[in-house]
Amino acid sequence: MTHPGAPAEKSILPKIAIACFVVGALVVGFFVWRIVVTAPRTPQPIEGGVVHLKKEGLTIYASIPVLNPPCEVQDPNGNDVPIKPPTGSETITINGESWYVIARSTQTVPAGDYSISCTDDETSATYSAGPKSSVFAFVLAILGTVFSFLIFAGLGTTFLTVGAVKKRRRNRPTNTFPGPPGAPGNYPYPPVPPQQNHTFPAPPPYNPGPNPDRPQDR
Repeated sequence: MTHPGAPAEKSILPKIAIACFVVGALVVGFFVWRIVVTAPRTPQPIEGGVVHLKKEGLTIYASIPVLNPPCEVQDPNGNDVPIKPPTGSETITINGESWYVIARSTQTVPAGDYSISCTDDETSATYSAGPKSSVFAFVLAILGTVFSFLIFAGLGTTFLTVGAVKKRRRNRPTNTFPGPPGAPGNYPYPPVPPQQNHTFPAPPPYNPGPNPDRPQDR
């Protein structure tokens, strides 16, 4: 209860709302950065035999689905790099062109130049290679951006709205609108009875009368 003359209590809800907006901006910024990092990029063709990887990891793509990747990979030192097919079907589409993931390095390899040769006499597939990428990580970054924005923006807006409503109620004067007679808090005052003027007649003048004990009254 606020007494007259006492300073009004400041609500902490606006500060919480601002904190939600700030934290939300940081989280959204992180997921946007993840989108940029995990976004699929056009793989490099391997016709020349050497592919330069700017990031760690190695992924081999084909223009059409291939069951057994007919490819061999060597690192800059001439050592064989083991590869294996993916556990599921993965496809990326860049500039209207689809690429199918057919193999990845079993171990994460560092960035550098790698010699890749794919001998395929059975299909007309075109092979390319690029750094390790994950469609799941890219989609997860997009979902994280959307949901973090909705959650923190919703929380901040809710706290601001609740704080504004409480402030308006706190500043509203009481008994602004008179209620009907007899309503709680609006009982009419009883009429004041008229003051009665009690007037008494003045006493008669004092007349002691004859007194036998006084000589003048004998």
